[in-house]
Amino acid sequence: MKRVVIFGYGLAGKVFHGPLIRVTPDLEVVGILTSDPERQKSAQTDFPNALITGDIDQLWELSPDLAIIAGANVTHEPLATESLNRGISVVVDKPITPDAPIALALAQLAEDKGLSYFPFHNRRWDSDYLTLKAAVARGVIGTPHRFESRMQRFQLLSNGGWRDLTSVEAMGGVLYDFAPHLVDQALDLMGPVESVQAFARTLREVPSSDDDLVMVLGHISGGLSYLVGSLVSAIPAPRFELFGNRGAVRIANIDTQEDHLKVGVIPGAGWGVEPTDSVIELWAVADSGDIAKTVEPLLRGNWPQYYREISESLHFGVPPTVTVNQAIQTMRVLDAARESVITGHSVQLTPPSAH
Repeated sequence: MKRVVIFGYGLAGKVFHGPLIRVTPDLEVVGILTSDPERQKSAQTDFPNALITGDIDQLWELSPDLAIIAGANVTHEPLATESLNRGISVVVDKPITPDAPIALALAQLAEDKGLSYFPFHNRRWDSDYLTLKAAVARGVIGTPHRFESRMQRFQLLSNGGWRDLTSVEAMGGVLYDFAPHLVDQALDLMGPVESVQAFARTLREVPSSDDDLVMVLGHISGGLSYLVGSLVSAIPAPRFELFGNRGAVRIANIDTQEDHLKVGVIPGAGWGVEPTDSVIELWAVADSGDIAKTVEPLLRGNWPQYYREISESLHFGVPPTVTVNQAIQTMRVLDAARESVITGHSVQLTPPSAH
């Protein structure tokens, strides 16, 4: 049994990490760091046998094997550094660090100490993304050449949290929030990226960080990824559209695992099954030469697989699907995107960023 502490019990700690760890064999939450009284009550209800405290020194005294860094973005680097220096492996929520050089330095620190540094890119196990990858693997649309991926919401008013802070140091905004997932999937699906053009804007009337983002990634294959992250998109748009030289696919609805976790559903039997109206639409060249449309249900989403792989890696050394080296490459693309936003120019990546 590996002893786990969670740093932060807001949205990430309570909704994303806590429930997934609860259903993972051989991982035990022994402590949670939060100083907010309401969050302390919530954490104690969810983990009655864990120490809930606002004093980080009390958590170090528990001799944990794994620290989950799930607080505000500004805490990711310092808490990961301290954990690794204390001989504790880490899971770090996205973005894993402010930039790629810092991520690379932390990865080296982990390697030097014989520890693990796991990036939390759980959306590799979204129902929509798993279905999209399976369709590509089947060769349904031929060779993909344009990938369109969107994470869009309509949140006209700022919620006043750290994600809406305008200072660069706060690491708020959709470029830090949605883009890590969008870029991770694009690299995984479309291959190495050699150029990045990005536009990040603040459109809401109240002062806030960037709330509308468009990125265009140029892949060495010649393919393009068109990525959108927005909090000011009132009309639903397809989650995914992927175009190939012999067809195309579209998935309109986004994976529902987050929605279920937010209302307190714990993964179990039937987890990850999407509603019947959540489908993948496929257009492909038939034997006649005409384009034929078919519709198939989405595969089951499987976020619990993330922590199952973390457990297997800690206990048996099995490499996880998502590696820190992949996350570093994702950060390289995000660094280029921030440069592109500032300069207004396309940024070339040398060497290309590749999973």
